[in-house]
Amino acid sequence: MAIGRFIELEGVRVNNLRNISLNIRHNALTVICGVSGSGKSSLAFDTLYAEGQRRYVETFSPSARQFLDRIERPTVDRINWLPPAIAIRQQMRFDGPRSTLGTRTEIIESLRVIFSRAGRVVCPDCQRPVDTMSAESVAGTIFEPPRGNRIMIGAMKHVDHTSYPDVRADLLRNGFTRIIHNNHMFRLEELEILPAVPMLPRKRQSALATVPLTVIVDRVKLDAVKLDRLTESISAAMKIGDGNCVVLTEIEPVCSDPSDVSSSVQVVDNTTWHVQQFAGKRICPDCTREFPEPSPELLSFTSPLGACPECGGTGLGTFRADNPRKTRVAKASNLQVETCCLACLGNRLNRDALALQLRGLTLPAVVNMEIGDLSAWLTETRLSLSANLQSALRPAFEHSARRLAFLIHCGMNYLSLDRSMRTLSGGESQRASLTTALGSGLINTLYVLDEPTAGLHPSDTKRIITAVRDLQQRGNTVVVVEHDPEFMLAADEVIEIGPGAGVSGGTVVFQGSPRELMEVDTATGRQLRMSPVSAKSVLKQRRQPEQWLTLTGIQCHNINDLSVKIPLGVLCAVTGVSGSGKSSLIVDSLYPNLCRRLQLTAPLSGAGTIARIDGSEQLESVLLLDQSPVQRSRRSIPATWIGVFDEIRILLAETHEAKKRNFGRGIFSFNSASGGRCPVCEGRGVVLVAMQFLADIHTTCEECGGRRFRADVLEIRYRDRSVHEILAMTSDEAFTFFNGHHKIQQRLNAVRQVGLGYLRLGQPLSTVSGGEAQRLRIAALLAGIPLDDGDTIAKNRKAAALTKVGRTLFLLDEPCNGLHLQDIERLRTCLDFLLQTGHSVIVVDHDPALIAYADYIIQLGPGPGQFGGQMVEAGVP
Repeated sequence: MAIGRFIELEGVRVNNLRNISLNIRHNALTVICGVSGSGKSSLAFDTLYAEGQRRYVETFSPSARQFLDRIERPTVDRINWLPPAIAIRQQMRFDGPRSTLGTRTEIIESLRVIFSRAGRVVCPDCQRPVDTMSAESVAGTIFEPPRGNRIMIGAMKHVDHTSYPDVRADLLRNGFTRIIHNNHMFRLEELEILPAVPMLPRKRQSALATVPLTVIVDRVKLDAVKLDRLTESISAAMKIGDGNCVVLTEIEPVCSDPSDVSSSVQVVDNTTWHVQQFAGKRICPDCTREFPEPSPELLSFTSPLGACPECGGTGLGTFRADNPRKTRVAKASNLQVETCCLACLGNRLNRDALALQLRGLTLPAVVNMEIGDLSAWLTETRLSLSANLQSALRPAFEHSARRLAFLIHCGMNYLSLDRSMRTLSGGESQRASLTTALGSGLINTLYVLDEPTAGLHPSDTKRIITAVRDLQQRGNTVVVVEHDPEFMLAADEVIEIGPGAGVSGGTVVFQGSPRELMEVDTATGRQLRMSPVSAKSVLKQRRQPEQWLTLTGIQCHNINDLSVKIPLGVLCAVTGVSGSGKSSLIVDSLYPNLCRRLQLTAPLSGAGTIARIDGSEQLESVLLLDQSPVQRSRRSIPATWIGVFDEIRILLAETHEAKKRNFGRGIFSFNSASGGRCPVCEGRGVVLVAMQFLADIHTTCEECGGRRFRADVLEIRYRDRSVHEILAMTSDEAFTFFNGHHKIQQRLNAVRQVGLGYLRLGQPLSTVSGGEAQRLRIAALLAGIPLDDGDTIAKNRKAAALTKVGRTLFLLDEPCNGLHLQDIERLRTCLDFLLQTGHSVIVVDHDPALIAYADYIIQLGPGPGQFGGQMVEAGVP
């Protein structure tokens, strides 16, 4: 049956979507836009992708489909012509200390296969190649002329006098009848006990741990034996000898590669034999060190087979230093400092894995290359291999080449695959995540992308647009959630969800071409018609720096011996193209070093060093607001994040019914096992369904119906609302509901200030967008500033310094990600509030509207990677 021209959706009621119906064109690039919280992700991810994933599971075997009845269908009347779906969300690009650019793009998986098949083990102590010989290769070695000599094929075994009878019986049972012991040939039928070794007293015979025996497997003449029999006998000897065999010949043997064997002379019953020992295992002929067989797992630092035993594959070690002072912010009793692992020197792999080389390089040395150089090295390596190896490794070479080409096309040729994902900028992380999907080569697939231009400099946006367009032109349907005007103008069709956020959104306010969107009166239409830099931004009165933070001798990634002066008391914007060194300067250098200088707990991700810091005495604390999700736990919700749920639980515990049942506030916690949470879902409201080949699926808990708590706990009501019903309120609704409770209202008001009044108190934070997560962090900061009703911000910074807030340097890494222009206005208001209350703010961003609003600009560049890391300009915008 032919597929339709559209994905047809009818009656979509997922989250805040209000029974919308629309068609999305197949094999086209469609952008879904709208203000934050309007319902874009509900349509793209919770409807299209969720249903596409569910239908794809239906094609699986019955053993996988047994969970289908538990997989919830999106709340929709009808969806037709929906292809298999792949989604890339912003939250997917963050991982732990073992996550690198190579693991995220999966290029390192191909490199491990190439190294394990084409690489050669080299003993690091002796610098000697360590190879194994199969039975076939050993047979080919000894089958060469001169012919006519007699040979004996055997295996060496070490036994003691006590175990000899059992070994003898086992050998006889398997058809082996002869052994060589102490330079004599014996028949096993006649040798019931081992004879004493000459020249040793009888009392010392029992003290010998083991004695060597050579078990004879076969005796042949080379001129009368066939190669197949020789191979079979050598294979049998290797089984007995634990992978090794011994060949005794009457005349000097011929060996094509003397380094592969060890040779000696032995006299057996007055006959001289030349002995060759062939290793079926990888044992160094000089130091006898044994190496495991190369495999992709051996080269993986996420596997116990390959990971460094000291650092566990992170390449990092930590030590603790005493904290001489404890402040209001730094309550930890010691500092955690990161250092390179001394065992693996940051290579992440163990000694055995580091012994494998390809063209003279180890895997860590290869992934340390810049991507452009690595691509050229792989091409040369492929041509240097034999025809058989080239054919066998063709998929691995093509897989890595295709994804490396995408990274180079996106302008990331200056990075290396061993770069930790935690040290990448937002734009670099986003492009790394896109590599997996855009480099896969799939067709007839629905791709759902979450703001692919997030964190990108305007000069890099066109490259991403080209890559996404190439993906669509292969025969795929691409749906993109995006705010970038340039990306929207490049789309085939634009769908705007709105008009507002939360309950004020959820409708289709526009669907059509980008040109038609510019002519309508919607939030996005107005954005496309106006300049990104408003007159209000340019003409505002700029603040003047009161103090300066001077950094000297900065070393981090592509930054080499840089010195910079950072103003305090103002909004400072750090700009530059992606990869110019912005995150290296602020996130990897300034933040960890300033934490240590202020005696705060230092993060484990800081890779930069600063020779000298002047002016830090002007600060009490430093806080970093990065782009990572605020929490991954399903139990983490806005109410707990801003600290309002504790106050709500106190109110519930003070009700008459709660006191009657002796319920304390702990009973209303779904984080505690001793509380009143549902015993089935453990307070998550959902149950995890593990899928073997797909991402895990969450289904609503059948026991509590998604309400998180036991039935008796839900019977406790405050103002006729249960704890579940309170958590189902939006921040705006809860602000009105808790009228008169100052602490609760003050914290809820912080959420409303950042434009998140539509968020429900109990919404899992794992479901919020990157922009919402960023504003939640700011809301938590605002919630900690005490203000009485009707109070205004301090009239000047001197008055603000007298408050309990302290002087904090806030570092915001791309706070405009995921924000509509309308939301950026709210963000600027929040930053103004922080500055007026005595703080300093540094933002790393590309958004023109925010940069124009800054009081001071530091631009790094001029290019990415090795062409960046320099100060281009600094001053008033």
